[in-house]
Amino acid sequence: MARPGKDPAPAAASDAQRPPLGEDGIDRVEQAWRRERPDIDVSSVGIISRIWRVGRHLERERKERLAELGTDRVTLDVLAMLRRAGPPYRRTAGELTHASLITSGGVSQRLDKLERAGMVTRHIHPEDRRRVDVELTSAGMMLVDSVLADLMEHESKLLDELSDEEKDDLRRTLKRLLARFEPGRAEKEDGSGGP
Repeated sequence: MARPGKDPAPAAASDAQRPPLGEDGIDRVEQAWRRERPDIDVSSVGIISRIWRVGRHLERERKERLAELGTDRVTLDVLAMLRRAGPPYRRTAGELTHASLITSGGVSQRLDKLERAGMVTRHIHPEDRRRVDVELTSAGMMLVDSVLADLMEHESKLLDELSDEEKDDLRRTLKRLLARFEPGRAEKEDGSGGP
């Protein structure tokens, strides 16, 4: 959906309108392995190597964009998890650690930095002193909301090459593949990896 005052993004070209994709380096690697080891099924090279390379490009794009916006992935992950929690925008430090896939020490250091910057506050639970609740401040809310809007617009443009149907197909395919490595995780937690 186009935002007010902005021209809608151009529609992606249909397959019939696109020039055919030429051979790339991954095709050549796969062909070389087929020639040298015809006894091995190397068809996964054409899929996994491309996913890996696209992932590296997307990671670099996100890192560079977040740096331009004055933040980084781990900071955005923590603030975004709190923002998505809804009012009162609070989660336990343990929940943040579990969902962020980094160590408790790493989360603690990040929370120290965010608290000093006025982005979050921490509160020891009155009945369980081992439990620390982390709450998003208004400054943290402003940061995550502005960064998210910019980042989503930027990353949507990275997918302009794909039609809406291709995006839906890719979303389903990647979800199915990810479930192979993270069975049941999506149902259990609010995973990290994105805002």
